[in-house]
Amino acid sequence: MFHISNLLLAADFSAEVASNSAVGMIGSFIAAALLIVIPASAFLIFVSQNDSINRTSAGGR
Repeated sequence: MFHISNLLLAADFSAEVASNSAVGMIGSFIAAALLIVIPASAFLIFVSQNDSINRTSAGGR
C-alpha cells in the first residue's frame, strides 16, 4: 500500500486537472439524471396514475 501512495504523490497531479475531472464527473451525473432518471420517473408515475384510474373505474362496474 505504501508503494501505491508514493506513486500517486510522485505523479505530480495538478489541482487544475483534479478540478476539471471533478467538474466532468458532476456534469455526467447531472446529464444521467436528465437523460435517464427524470424521464423514467415521469413514465412510471404516469403509468401508476393511469393504472389507478383504470382500477377505480373497473371496480365500479
